[in-house]
Amino acid sequence: MAKHEKHDGRCEGAATGGARRRVLLIGWDAADWKMINPLLEQGHMPCLAKLIDRGVMGNIASLTPMLSPMLWTSIVTGKHADKHGIMGFAEPNPAHPEVAAALGHASPAGGENEKNAGPAMRPVTSTSRQCKALWNILSERGKRSVVLNWFASQPAERINGVIVTDRFAHAVATPDKDWPAVPGSVHPAELLEELCELRVHPASTTPMQVAPFIPKLAEKEPGFDPLKDQGVHELRVLLAQCASVHAAAVALMDDDTFGGWDFFAVYYDTIDRFAHEFMQYHPPKMNHVLDEEFERYKDVMIGCYRFHDMMLARLLELAGSETTVVLLSDHGFHSDHLRPEGSSAIKDGQPVAWHRQHGIVVIAGPGIKEDERVYGASLLDITPTILHLFGLPVAKDMDGNALTQIQLEPTSLEMIETYEGGDDDGIVASEASVSETDEDDPWVAQQVLDQLAQLGYIDPNASLDGLLCDRLRNLGQVYSSTGRAKLAIEQFEQVLQKQPEDKGAKMAIASCLMQLGRLDECETMAHEVMNGEEDTPRAHLYMGMICFRRDQPEEALSHLLKAEQTDAMMPGLHVQIGQVYLRRQQWEDAERAFSKALDSNPDDAEAHDGLGVVYRAQGKSAEAVEEHMRSVALQHHRPQTHIHLGLALAEVGEIDWAIRAFNVAIEQNPRNPLPHRCLAQLYSHAQWDAEKAEAHRVKAEELRTALSTDKSE
Repeated sequence: MAKHEKHDGRCEGAATGGARRRVLLIGWDAADWKMINPLLEQGHMPCLAKLIDRGVMGNIASLTPMLSPMLWTSIVTGKHADKHGIMGFAEPNPAHPEVAAALGHASPAGGENEKNAGPAMRPVTSTSRQCKALWNILSERGKRSVVLNWFASQPAERINGVIVTDRFAHAVATPDKDWPAVPGSVHPAELLEELCELRVHPASTTPMQVAPFIPKLAEKEPGFDPLKDQGVHELRVLLAQCASVHAAAVALMDDDTFGGWDFFAVYYDTIDRFAHEFMQYHPPKMNHVLDEEFERYKDVMIGCYRFHDMMLARLLELAGSETTVVLLSDHGFHSDHLRPEGSSAIKDGQPVAWHRQHGIVVIAGPGIKEDERVYGASLLDITPTILHLFGLPVAKDMDGNALTQIQLEPTSLEMIETYEGGDDDGIVASEASVSETDEDDPWVAQQVLDQLAQLGYIDPNASLDGLLCDRLRNLGQVYSSTGRAKLAIEQFEQVLQKQPEDKGAKMAIASCLMQLGRLDECETMAHEVMNGEEDTPRAHLYMGMICFRRDQPEEALSHLLKAEQTDAMMPGLHVQIGQVYLRRQQWEDAERAFSKALDSNPDDAEAHDGLGVVYRAQGKSAEAVEEHMRSVALQHHRPQTHIHLGLALAEVGEIDWAIRAFNVAIEQNPRNPLPHRCLAQLYSHAQWDAEKAEAHRVKAEELRTALSTDKSE
């Protein structure tokens, strides 16, 4: 490869001694500790084990909905989807006349322009992102970035560095198996042909190259023809794409050839793609899987993780020990008894049902604690953390927080209002990062849509209204999951205007009405959806929740126990039963209910929190602290858990720690008077600080009055 202009060395980061800070961000879509931990114990992922030993590791909480384009964009912006604007795998194509009319825009000129507009939908693009990503922020501050294969990165933005988009490595099918370079998939454009030489076409792979994943290939299984086997074909395609991404990553890490970098981000979707094809064959055998298929594919997922460990070894070797490494996944993937019934293939069902709420995170490098756990991390925290590592301020309009607790010597956290547009320190936002000539080639866009449809990510027959409804549903889920129920209802009502019989939208509205305490409306909507199915487990669960919020614990328990009789494995059921028993102060019954919930899902944060409340009521405060800490580690952004933790800590005499817990609860829900009342008690009776005690008493009363006023209105 020809050498390109070298990095000019302007970038001095926050590392000690004035050394240049470099950060390597590695995305492993759907990586899960449940799969990884046994492999670490068996010595099958030695590179990851070494990385963990010299850094911090833990769970990282995903976001709702768990759709990869939305999640990976939140990771590099620190913002929820309502701020960054990426709402799924596909989006309306504004160049199409039907879309322009539906959105109230001026229609493009007819004739040849209309003919070349392409389909009404297109894969999500970088032009639809409504805020700056990490690489934009760093580029404006003189730091050089390399970004490879990130979701929603096509067309490539003009930054200080290199971008290779998520279209680069996807093979575009043509009759003669040629693989044309995708326009706009590489910046700077002069690197396009050079990098294309590194791609691996699926047709160039052989069945024996997947033998490490399917040992039966080497045994020459009778009657098994690898050239005709669909599983072998899928492996060849996925490995070719992964090899293309990895080859480009290895090449671009070469400082001498490509000019150096301060920030390097590479995304691998292979674990998720493998899992949707082969997790159904992972031991223990699922009921729907044939014996011969199980024996043939049962080792595929283990091979996939070991393959990623080998790729990780090469990346870390090239990056060097002075680079800070952030390795994470956007969510986990069920691999045990919690796997849904039926196929894991996306096209055969609901892919999100196979996703787990918690992914993995590992951070290691200069100034990072070693061999420790990090608790309470969220996908939204990654961008603030990386900015802080570079010695740059975190923006107040970001939804995440910097994980300062991972540092050996935490440095002060600087804040600014926003990075959008110009800012106060004299750094001016860069010019438009994408030109009009970089817009999608309609033929290429259609090929990518066809691939997404084949995988099951999108409905190829969906109307424009259907696409718009999907985006409204996704935005509604964002609002609902972040406590903005009124805004969520507005989105789902727009869905019903287009699709009046959409039961999912109606149930979503019912859930939002429950959040708002509008229980009569919630019940009416739920009955409308049930439509004569009031005796089903789901109906009893829902009515149990409504009765509980009406402060009718006996009626709630009756409904919930009926649901348990029919479907004892229904998600969330035993937690709801436990909450009713807590209200009735039936501590032993509550303990059994929460324990049942944890038997089926040990990572249920609400069940751990409920069990902690039970233990404190039983006088076992130390055990309560332990359960509340487990809950916080799994789901940090849950203010009531921090209140429960603070109460338990106060009982065991950990006053300073309890004060911190109550302050976290205040940060997460500033309108709740309870943590202020608790702090007033602690400052009055344990810290002997009358001034602070009075301040919190006054604040608690102000908030209590405000809440009473809101309810009366």
